[in-house]
Amino acid sequence: MMRQSRCMLSRNFRLSLKYPSLVSYNKLPWEIVNHETPALHMHVAPYYEQIISLAATTAVPHLAHAKHQTVAEAQRLRALPGTLYLMKGGAQTPPGFTAHDVADSVALQYYGGLSGTVAPVAHVRLMVSDDLRLLCLAVTCAGAYRSVAPRSTLQQVGAAAERGDTTFTLYHYFRPNRPATELTRPLDKYYVHRPRANVLDAFASGSGWVPQLAVPTREKARAQLTPLPPYRPPQSYLMGLAERLAVIPGNSFGRRSNMWGHWF
Repeated sequence: MMRQSRCMLSRNFRLSLKYPSLVSYNKLPWEIVNHETPALHMHVAPYYEQIISLAATTAVPHLAHAKHQTVAEAQRLRALPGTLYLMKGGAQTPPGFTAHDVADSVALQYYGGLSGTVAPVAHVRLMVSDDLRLLCLAVTCAGAYRSVAPRSTLQQVGAAAERGDTTFTLYHYFRPNRPATELTRPLDKYYVHRPRANVLDAFASGSGWVPQLAVPTREKARAQLTPLPPYRPPQSYLMGLAERLAVIPGNSFGRRSNMWGHWF
């Protein structure tokens, strides 16, 4: 009996060493986006630029809201992740959230395309729920650079007003410590792919289409042969002199344990 219990203890000890409880095998930490790092803004900012530029040209359904959505706390974690909408005015903290300003210059640099071409970004805020299980990223823009189309979404949120406040805010809800694909998959539907048909105008005009080939330009500097790599003396002599072994740089030599060498 004593021997059997000792075997069981040793077996459990081996299992605990082989599968430690501190390691989670179903969550790969290098595939998860930490919201406290600039990686979150690196993945999300290009989508925000596309969404706001699309909202300036057409009326995107269910994108403009007058107030925050009222969701029961029991259903909030199931219904809100992936939700995105625009509201008029500055960043308003939803009920049950705490706002924190994003002041990291590395994180804010990813909004340079949005702030330089579509709409100037006033500030970015990250809102955390009280139970720490839900996040909301609020990007506040002061007006829009490009001309806002009539009856578009940006006109509904007051970005094209000639007088008064033209500030609007984009709200995006997501769960913390999730992979980047889960953050960006709900935003893929805002990419509108419309092929341009102006290339086919030459066929419709009736004139025969003639391919126009560009004349290849070759630079004399690039036309020369690639020079040989400069000779570097051996760094170690553990396996003899490279000159005596007739070693060619770049070839495999030496033992199988040191196949690619360490001289060149």
